[in-house]
Amino acid sequence: MGKSVSTSTKIINGKKITTKKVVENGVERVEVTEDGQLKSLTINGKEQQLRLDNK
Repeated sequence: MGKSVSTSTKIINGKKITTKKVVENGVERVEVTEDGQLKSLTINGKEQQLRLDNK
């Protein structure tokens, strides 16, 4: 199976929000990054818990 990647970037309130959607082997993964930091990860429509070190 192939791999499909699409990325979109928006500036919201001066922050750069990037949404990256990867579909590979029937698994859809959506990553949302804000100013280079991963803010959310969704796999097949289910939001994943992120373990972030808020330093």
